[in-house]
Amino acid sequence: MLQQAEKAEQQGLSSLALPLYQQAVVLGYTPAVAAVFRLQQGTTAELGQWLSELQAEPAALAPFWAELGYWQRLTPLQQQDFQQPYAGLRFTPRSCGVSVQPVLTSLVGARQWQLLLTNLKQDIQLSSLPICWLTPLFIDSKLLACSEQATQRIQCDLAALQQQLTGAEFHQLLVLAGRGGASYNNGLLQLPEQSGLALLRHELSHAFGFLDEYTLLPKVAQDECRPGRLTPNLLFDKADLAAYQQHWQLHADELELTPVASCHHAGLQAYRPVVADTHMQHHELAMPALYLKLMHKQLARPELLMPAAYYFAYLARQQQDWPAWQRWMQQAAKFGYRPAQQALVTQNASQQQAAAL
Repeated sequence: MLQQAEKAEQQGLSSLALPLYQQAVVLGYTPAVAAVFRLQQGTTAELGQWLSELQAEPAALAPFWAELGYWQRLTPLQQQDFQQPYAGLRFTPRSCGVSVQPVLTSLVGARQWQLLLTNLKQDIQLSSLPICWLTPLFIDSKLLACSEQATQRIQCDLAALQQQLTGAEFHQLLVLAGRGGASYNNGLLQLPEQSGLALLRHELSHAFGFLDEYTLLPKVAQDECRPGRLTPNLLFDKADLAAYQQHWQLHADELELTPVASCHHAGLQAYRPVVADTHMQHHELAMPALYLKLMHKQLARPELLMPAAYYFAYLARQQQDWPAWQRWMQQAAKFGYRPAQQALVTQNASQQQAAAL
């Protein structure tokens, strides 16, 4: 049976090989689990359910639980053994404008993060940015419950994420887990488990205020496209050119306004400051030198960038969890983020006023 499965796989007949490998596992040949993992295209939950139904020694299945990121299935010593090769992964340049906390769930993601970090260190543009990439944090994939729908943006259990991050200090958060579309939202970068460096660069650019240079969705366009607003890579009216140039301290000969489709649904013609298509239109494309210069300008004043803690404070407020709101808001204020500092001042004034009554 095993020979039949191997022969079918060699011939490219995965649909025939997979059930043969699965049957071999059921009959007690545990090493065939690796082949099932290699060929199975199901979700983490489906593979986890299949593993849980196997009659095999727990130690034999430990590597596969680690592959899925089901750390609660492993002993603390096993967890340490599997995570140890990745526990020291970090990159700290000479200066640090912002810190990024990577969050991983599975060994699949850990290996991908190791590759991403290696490529990032070798990338002339990204490695020049004063960003500290912190030691990764492992969270059980079942606990984080990131979605795996290829046609949808990845969603994770943010409440569970906040609980696991209590006490950690970071400016931006990078979650490398799940499958589906990547996104950036208020200090939180969400990347699929198998992301490449180009996708990381694109989403990281959003953290610095860069907008997509393809047609934005109607609601996004209505929110983002406002004449007079100064973003790093888009002007929403040619009349804003002088203000843009002054704000970013750029020379006129550095700018070549080029129409882009970003604000089509807002009824506006937007312009980027360079001619060539960029990584904000297609993430595989090159990042212009001007955009790198603008990123450095942003990182020179990191207190203007929203920390993920501020977003977590907002979520805590929605849940009326005031201790968590206080904790996250104080962390955001430590980074000099003025809205967080003002929120704490307002809260303190309200408490004093209430105490005086």
